[in-house]
Amino acid sequence: MNNTTKIIRLGEHKNKRDIEGSISLEVYYFKNKKIGKYGSKNKPCFTIQNNVIKSHYYIGVDWVCKTSNRAVYISPKLNEDGFETDYLKMLLICLNDTEASKHINSIYDIKNEASLIEIDQQLDLLSPLLIIQFLNLVKQLIKKGLKKSYYREEKHLNARVKGKLLVSQTIKHHTFRSEPLKTICAFDTFGLDHPENQILKTALLFIQTYLSKFPEYTGLTCNLLQYCLPAFEEVSIPTNISSLKHFKSSPFFNSYKETVNIAKLILKRFGHNVRNVEATKIKTQPFWINMPLLFELYAFTFLRKTYGNNIHYQYKSNYQELDFLLNTKYKQLIIDTKYKTVYCKGKSKKEDIRQLAGYARMNKVYKELEKATNETIDCLIIYPIRDKDNQNNKLFDINHMQPIDKYVGFHRLGLSIPYIKNKIGVN
Repeated sequence: MNNTTKIIRLGEHKNKRDIEGSISLEVYYFKNKKIGKYGSKNKPCFTIQNNVIKSHYYIGVDWVCKTSNRAVYISPKLNEDGFETDYLKMLLICLNDTEASKHINSIYDIKNEASLIEIDQQLDLLSPLLIIQFLNLVKQLIKKGLKKSYYREEKHLNARVKGKLLVSQTIKHHTFRSEPLKTICAFDTFGLDHPENQILKTALLFIQTYLSKFPEYTGLTCNLLQYCLPAFEEVSIPTNISSLKHFKSSPFFNSYKETVNIAKLILKRFGHNVRNVEATKIKTQPFWINMPLLFELYAFTFLRKTYGNNIHYQYKSNYQELDFLLNTKYKQLIIDTKYKTVYCKGKSKKEDIRQLAGYARMNKVYKELEKATNETIDCLIIYPIRDKDNQNNKLFDINHMQPIDKYVGFHRLGLSIPYIKNKIGVN
């Protein structure tokens, strides 16, 4: 078996590439779910048919065939002039919204039990995502107040004993050196310097080194890192960083659990060795990022800026789930996001229209909006449009929506998504 992993590179959505030789493949679905919440069939992260591999609406890295040591790498959607979707900026915008940030875990899937895949450091899509989410979670912990706890501490004391006297260590380090009044003792201390905070600080220092090597991410995270690090000034770093792998989080502090888990993932990616941050090759767990879900959350943040709590996310009715339901005194809409470029051309998809038409006929929706059953409920499809210069600072305005031809009460509205210059090359 060849030790060098062959990476098949594709761009997100409808990019194809021929594969040499026949392979056997177990098709993988996002979060291993072939069927959606309400019985709809999900699309796999990628498909292979007649030795042609095809991408869908996911970006990430995964095994194609372990036997022949081949993996697939799918990067964000790339345009002809070399600009690609800036998924990290979209993620950061979502994390800055209190409600959208609660759903971030739903957009990515890390296959922790799968074999690692070696890729070029510059192809790493997962580390920046984990870093941005980790920094935001740490920021939230700091705002609430970092957890204090009892932890074991060993100290060299002079002419006194505190806690448990460590006899053998005292004899070795002091008695044999003619220092009879000095002792080494172990005792419990209440403070910040416990293992959970230690692993968080260690991850922060790894991130600081990582960002110094990849300045393209500094603009997104610099302020967050500068906010977080000073709060851990009293926290020490163990001599053996790998020892931080073996401890259990307290069940009484659930807010720490997710943050510590992501810190462990970050340290695991670099083998608990800060020097590995500089390596040109890294080993990554197979993972996927669901771009339609990310765009859905991204749209949610813009809708909340205008309508606040009047916009209901993932409204459930009749074993179905609407993306958004807008209910204000002056405007009532069923809103759905479609991560499709066809709407940029003024066209539409019949299956999308049928889906929204079904939502607009539900009894529960009529009751929620307090409408008579003989009234028509308007529907809106939000789709992505290009924003090459990242000028998406304007407030998202539903009043600018345009009617969809041939359908009564259906409208479309583009939402700018950020783009960056691709530095790796065309997919």
